[in-house]
Amino acid sequence: MASADTVAGPSASMILSSTFPDYATSVQSAALTTTRLAATTLPPDIEFHRSIHVSFAVELDSLSTRVLRLTNRLVRLAGSAESSTLGRGTLDDEEDVLDGFKSLIVDPVDRLFERTDMCLDDYLGRKKDPAITVPALPNQSNNSSKRPTAPRGRLDPALQHASHLPKPQLLFNTKVDNRNESPYIPARTLEHKWCARVPLGYTFHDQDGGFGMDEEEKQKLSAHPYYYELTHPTFPTHLFRPTPTTILPSSLTGTDVSKHVYVSTPSTLLSMATKLKAAKEIAVDLEHHSYRTYRGFLCLMQISTREDDFIIDLLVPSVRDSISNALGEIFADPEIVKVFHGAESDIVWLQQDFNIFVVGLFDTYHASRALDFQKHGLANLLEAFCDFIPDKRYQLADWRIRPLPEEMLTYARSDTHFLLYIYDRLRLSLIERAQTICAPEASFSTAISTIIKGTISDKPAHVLLNDVLARSTRTALRLYDREAYDAELGVGPGGWDTLARKWNKSALANSASEINGVRGGAIGEVYRAVHRWREDIAKDEDESTRYVLPNHQLFTVAERSPSNAAELLALFSHASIPPVLRRRAGELAEVIKSTVERVASSGVAVEAAAVTTDVETVDSAASTEVAIVEEFAKSRLWGSATVSSSIVQRSSSLFDRTAAAGEGSSYSASRSSLFGAALPSRMTPQSSAPIISTNRNTFSDIVTRIHRTLVIAPNQSQITQVGSQIISQSSASSGSASTQPTMSVPTMASAEATDGILGQVEIPFIPTDQRQPRLAPVSDDTIVVVGQARQKKRKRIKTTALGKPPTRDQDDTGEDEVFDYATVPNLLDDLPPTPEELDTRKKKKQKAKGTGVIEYGNFRAPPRDLREVKSGNKTHTFR
Repeated sequence: MASADTVAGPSASMILSSTFPDYATSVQSAALTTTRLAATTLPPDIEFHRSIHVSFAVELDSLSTRVLRLTNRLVRLAGSAESSTLGRGTLDDEEDVLDGFKSLIVDPVDRLFERTDMCLDDYLGRKKDPAITVPALPNQSNNSSKRPTAPRGRLDPALQHASHLPKPQLLFNTKVDNRNESPYIPARTLEHKWCARVPLGYTFHDQDGGFGMDEEEKQKLSAHPYYYELTHPTFPTHLFRPTPTTILPSSLTGTDVSKHVYVSTPSTLLSMATKLKAAKEIAVDLEHHSYRTYRGFLCLMQISTREDDFIIDLLVPSVRDSISNALGEIFADPEIVKVFHGAESDIVWLQQDFNIFVVGLFDTYHASRALDFQKHGLANLLEAFCDFIPDKRYQLADWRIRPLPEEMLTYARSDTHFLLYIYDRLRLSLIERAQTICAPEASFSTAISTIIKGTISDKPAHVLLNDVLARSTRTALRLYDREAYDAELGVGPGGWDTLARKWNKSALANSASEINGVRGGAIGEVYRAVHRWREDIAKDEDESTRYVLPNHQLFTVAERSPSNAAELLALFSHASIPPVLRRRAGELAEVIKSTVERVASSGVAVEAAAVTTDVETVDSAASTEVAIVEEFAKSRLWGSATVSSSIVQRSSSLFDRTAAAGEGSSYSASRSSLFGAALPSRMTPQSSAPIISTNRNTFSDIVTRIHRTLVIAPNQSQITQVGSQIISQSSASSGSASTQPTMSVPTMASAEATDGILGQVEIPFIPTDQRQPRLAPVSDDTIVVVGQARQKKRKRIKTTALGKPPTRDQDDTGEDEVFDYATVPNLLDDLPPTPEELDTRKKKKQKAKGTGVIEYGNFRAPPRDLREVKSGNKTHTFR
């Protein structure tokens, strides 16, 4: 806090341009230091410390008051420029901070940052004023609160995805082959080239021979039928002479709504084409559908002239077949200006569905960019120039719906109804802006100028207009291309690698690392298989891949990898299962299962290859010369002994040198401090070298080791003292006894007290075929029994008919027999049930099932809710 006070002191009251960098650095350092101290030094239980330290509580309250006071001053300073932020309240305590943090802190700070960013853009020259000032319309009110606002909320699902509609493409006379991935060559499908300056099928080269063209441009030169007409344009003169006074079209809402012409028959289409040929400019827009089809198709076309609006229904097969002949000449005529807004997709859709190519394009999107508008959408232009706010929710509507609702018709008409008026206003603004800027800024980009051969207009006032026309020509040169599915690399807009990168799934992308020789492991292989299955099904059923299986569900299926159809459908809720997946879940489950099995087999093959390589390496190493080296070694544990032998290789692949004669490592000794002089048979000094078994089939040894580690049940061993030795016997050790050195019983008990209970041992598991019955211990005078045998529970003596108790057997001593665990089955044997157990189970089932016949007096009890009191006179504490 000392640094903060220093910054805010009198010396820092005057901030100059020369001292501002130091001041800003000190403020940032003080803020970071204070934040770091508050985050790292304050205890988590502050309230506890407040309750036991009065001075700490006083200082904390004082500091909190200062922080709140400073925060309120900053908030008032940030919102002083806006009257809407005044009087919203202040931060008085902790509850105000928690409840009003966003409204009182976040929002004013965001607005402060926005104003700062705008001021910096103005200061650095990044923000330019609009080239034109949009005048207020006659019916436009100065009060912005009374202006119409854009509708909000979600669109009706029935209008967005009309799932009940039959597929209209099934009625089209020209069927689309989704399996056809050959390149699109217009010369093969175009019946006639309208307004041609170069005949169809010919390519005209300039004198430079295409010098400086890239590969894409050379491909368009040979494939685009109107390449020469577009790169050598002849725009009409009226395009460069806009009318100074333009008339705003009639409104689409209210009482003075203009009428439109709905084209749904070939005769109406021909009548419309006659009117369009007499027009100098037309406004065009298209509505496309891509959800219930693989490649997509056009549903609606809107064309407007200065007088009429035409809505063309492209789902009528007869109208669809007549579009190319009726409108192909109009769109190819350079004397008729075709006004679009954002025609990047429209150009491709016209080629895909009707083989129509646009010559003489004016894109209002490029005009708004040339005039440095802040927003370039058609909705922004309509609001700025026409005071009309379209309902952009219908942009994603299902345009297959017939008949079209009135709201959708209004939205479709608004895209072209005002577009010619906007076209006039933008041309005037481009000419006016070009007269006020310098010559270097007025020249359009070099990349665009290489397309246009010559100058569109040589007047300086038309330089910006030339730039817009050149960029529009570049858009018109776009060519439809069928996307080929790349199953190997996954490139392209619909490829699996592109989708994985878009969703930030690097483990599934093409650059993922290999696991067992498979890119991305099992999940990556399943992801590619499911992606390919989705692509094939979408082509076969003419559905979009999003409709067959959405992207997020695709990743879920790949990560879970279900093995059957039930598990696959269980990954989603009942309402979210796609219809195609519901019908073909078995196919996808089989694809996933086969893929997982293939990956597993390939992984086993890779591991087997690695094991084979290791075996070959071991065999080659074993075939090298082996030297037997002896040396004396001393060990604290094993004592002094003569080392028998060790395996030493003369050459080392790691150190690349020859081993000396005395560099062997010892493995055993003749005497052990732990076990004494006796060594196991396999660890004798003569064979202390590590044993490398030539037989690699060690399955039986592994099974034996596992059985030894399994424990059946604990048992109390019997300790017997014979002479000077103590013999410990266990009931499950098959009569074997372990002999230890002489030790008294109390001493032994004290020695084993630290490890466990005296005489408590674990019985190893022995397979059934290897078990032997326990031999009865030999009873003689030298046996000492530790402890007392458990007494048999005393039973009541039943009297006979004469009132005398039954006589016991004379040989009955009253002692319990020792239970032999080795002779009885256990759970680890996994034996089938005996016939007696099966009979017992059947009897229990029959007894539980009963006969089902209710005899008199054997009625079932009524239900619990009917035989118990429901409310009063019943305790709820005891059941």
